[in-house]
Amino acid sequence: MPTVKIVEFDSVAPPPEDLLLRLSALEAPWVVLPVIQRVFLFDDAGCQHPPFASLVGSLRASLEATLARLPPLAGRIVFLPSTGDAAIDCSASEGSGVRFIVAESDDADAGRLAGDADHDVDAFKAFVPKLKVDALPAEVLAVQVTRLKGGVAVGVAMHHAVVDGRSVWRFLQAWAAACRGDDAAAEAVVAGLTFDRAVIALPGGEEHTRSTLRKYAPNLPLSKKDRRE
Repeated sequence: MPTVKIVEFDSVAPPPEDLLLRLSALEAPWVVLPVIQRVFLFDDAGCQHPPFASLVGSLRASLEATLARLPPLAGRIVFLPSTGDAAIDCSASEGSGVRFIVAESDDADAGRLAGDADHDVDAFKAFVPKLKVDALPAEVLAVQVTRLKGGVAVGVAMHHAVVDGRSVWRFLQAWAAACRGDDAAAEAVVAGLTFDRAVIALPGGEEHTRSTLRKYAPNLPLSKKDRRE
């Protein structure tokens, strides 16, 4: 596994939204499941990347713009003991925003990692931030940008209760478009998205959601290894 040194650590957040989005019965089971992780390797061979500091600045600024379009990604999953619900809190609460980590690894070669037929899974894990999800409030998204020998790695970790595979890619497409300075393309990616919970009409309503949450996550606000086999 490569040695990775964290050189900078901060939080990226859009203007806070007064949104509290209760999870539905479709989303509640995912509170306790593993996070979604993605890592992207950019090899310097055959192309000219901007200086690392400039690249980090562009990624940070475009991430902030993307979060303004997708505010739940900058929120926290919280437990509401008064009702037994879990929800995404998009307000400016303590710990809100997306952790943005800048790191470097002098012994990880981007060209080798990108070209290996057998992926170095341990190396890839080192380039993805660990999402804080053991208990609620839990993070929704964290980002790590790592300077490698001959390239850059961009890793993201996202909570499965908030995103599925398709929405991960929509977020990444919107972020990439914003980073290119193509605001029209970024807006097109998120066009038509709604966070209105009223459109989710399930038999049993709120009580069905709460019973589903109790079944899969009986020890909230603890959310990891709830079933202590």
